[in-house]
Amino acid sequence: MKAKPRHLSIIILLLICALTGRSQNINSPYSYFGLGDLYNYRTAFNMSMGGIGLALKSPLYINYANPASYNGLDTTSFVFEGGLYGDFINSKTDIQTASSQNIQLGYLLMGFPITKWWKSSLGIRPFSEMGYLIVDEKQQENIGRVSYNYEGDGGLNQAYWGNSVTFFKSLSLGVNASYLFGSLYHDQVIDFPDSVNIQSFRLRHKLYVHDFLFNFGLQYTHKFKNDLSLTVGLVYNYTTNLNATRDLLAETFYPKFDGSDDIQDTVQFSLDEEGTVVYPQSYGAGIALHKGNTWLVSGEYSTQDWNEYKSYGLSDSLTKSRNISVGGYYQPYREGITKYWERIQYRFGFRYTQSYLQLRGNQISEFGVTFGVGLPVRGSFSTFNLAVEIGQRGTIDEGLIKENFVRFTLGVAMFERWFIKRKFQ
Repeated sequence: MKAKPRHLSIIILLLICALTGRSQNINSPYSYFGLGDLYNYRTAFNMSMGGIGLALKSPLYINYANPASYNGLDTTSFVFEGGLYGDFINSKTDIQTASSQNIQLGYLLMGFPITKWWKSSLGIRPFSEMGYLIVDEKQQENIGRVSYNYEGDGGLNQAYWGNSVTFFKSLSLGVNASYLFGSLYHDQVIDFPDSVNIQSFRLRHKLYVHDFLFNFGLQYTHKFKNDLSLTVGLVYNYTTNLNATRDLLAETFYPKFDGSDDIQDTVQFSLDEEGTVVYPQSYGAGIALHKGNTWLVSGEYSTQDWNEYKSYGLSDSLTKSRNISVGGYYQPYREGITKYWERIQYRFGFRYTQSYLQLRGNQISEFGVTFGVGLPVRGSFSTFNLAVEIGQRGTIDEGLIKENFVRFTLGVAMFERWFIKRKFQ
């Protein structure tokens, strides 16, 4: 008879969904630009090793960084993964500091076989997030104080269906078909607190993105003696015009003492205006050397040309981004050894990113040192995974902002055999 699936996996993932909503907190002023902060942190497995993933594959984890990796999934099993993502950010300029926290659902994934040579994956995760509050006040002659207030919120989500097909046992090709959806909100207010005769100005902008995005992957694995294997991975997505709609409202008003506004004039108003957002092409390459489940080392490089980015025909302060990641793991387990700590997988990594932000002559860069563990569940191949990244983004030069951050992902990967026939003795 067929094995009944363990319900623990489903219960855990449902709890993760129920207990974690997509809540937006004040996060980073740098999320003002483009589509916000891109969610490049992947799963706890990837994040703990510097974010590597282009040349990784595993029967126990889902690696959506490269859709060609799904061919590493077992032919008789399902894999369920869910994770929580959080960050703690301390921001500083040359005159002040601020801090913020954010915890949300990081990912919800599943992977399964269709045939021996065709594997598939479904999932949903945040694609980008936006959350900022900027207040800038200046003194002008004959006017007094002029207050500039910028506030943003929202984010995009990604639901995907990925497939991988194996050729010649060593080569696999894959594609992720993703649907991006979500809204980005921007509010800008110019106020004159010392003058009762000058009208304030407010601009409200809502952008809703709703379209498909495709990215492609390739992996080739060569096996050596002594259980050594070398894997090379490539990924690519082409420039895509994403369908979008936007709402715009520009108006003048006089603030009232009770907190309400006395609207004077509507300068511009549009509702459900259709247009496109140009999402630029990207590509990346990675290489990984590993010996069975004992150890792995990997490095990768990726880039994306954000000079191509446009929203309704307008560009932003963006440039080409680049990322270098290095990482690996070590697991001391050997045949005949049963101590629990020797079954733990210890992970480490480093990454350096030149982001797509080009501000005041500076390309904003960031780096992070990562580490984590995979804690096996006794009596199964399932694991609890913890990843931590400590790093820094930006600079205080030219009046910019430097952010020191600690990020973490807490995840569970449930491995279940669903297609084995059981026999009774």
